Amino acid sequence: TALLAAGLAAARATEGPEQAALPAEQSRVQPMTASNWTLVMEGEWMLKFYAPWCPSCQQTDAEWETFAKSGETLQISVGKVDVIQEPGLSGRFFVTTLPAFFHAKDGIFRRYRGPGIFEDLQNYILEKKWQSVEPLTGWKSPASLTMSGMAGLFSISGKIWVSSNLKRGFYE
Repeated sequence: TALLAAGLAAARATEGPEQAALPAEQSRVQPMTASNWTLVMEGEWMLKFYAPWCPSCQQTDAEWETFAKSGETLQISVGKVDVIQEPGLSGRFFVTTLPAFFHAKDGIFRRYRGPGIFEDLQNYILEKKWQSVEPLTGWKSPASLTMSGMAGLFSISGKIWVSSNLKRGFYE
């Protein structure tokens, strides 16, 4: 390890700061989009809906990454949805507050209303606390025809919002 450290120090001395930086550890959080969201219909998942500008969302980012790193041990996949980039998915899940968390197991969805803290998220899965939460069934299910319509409505609304704000110079 001393040899590796010396090699890294020598590389940093001869390269610019961008090149000398060690590669960041790759995130284990799966970005979810309109084209891949159906992955959550199989297996067990936890999803986080967020907006990049949302302070409450930012406060849970590190905890969400830590939770995702334990996904293999917990036998769960962890995803995230940027509601600015994917307004249709926020409509499909009828997201009205941020951050919003959902549990999915084999196509059955439940809203997680606990804190976005690693220990609480881990216990929600380990202790199967999700079993005591009423599932989103019928028209409320993200897989329902009604919520597919909501997805389309939110998607169109999001495009209008972006277009309007681009014209005003508020959104890039």
